[in-house]
Amino acid sequence: MRPPADPPVVSAAPLAKTESPAKYQLGTAKFESVNHPTAGPPAIDVQQMLMENVARANAAGLNELAPSPPRRSRRRRDYWLLMIGGNSLLGLIAALSGPSSPFVFVFALAGMALLSAGLSWVMWFVMDDY
Repeated sequence: MRPPADPPVVSAAPLAKTESPAKYQLGTAKFESVNHPTAGPPAIDVQQMLMENVARANAAGLNELAPSPPRRSRRRRDYWLLMIGGNSLLGLIAALSGPSSPFVFVFALAGMALLSAGLSWVMWFVMDDY
């Protein structure tokens, strides 16, 4: 068997003496030109393209607006359907409960009053035409 060899001694002293700090200074890089500049595509003028699009749309009549006829509102129809339907349901409950249950009768009448007032307020003062 061979005796283990001593590891080599590594020192940075010879490297520090031979390399100068001027080698790693910042500056402008100098490259040789590989691709020679040629005439590229024409410059794109966005304003000119937009003006052409507007002129084309005007020629086709796409920018001419005509007022549409006013649409008939469905609010009055919906109001009366809800008012008649809700009050007749509550009125039927009040009529069927009659004298046998005064609490249900009074609550049905109060429900009719609240439904009428609330529906009128919402349909005519809160909501817009639809």
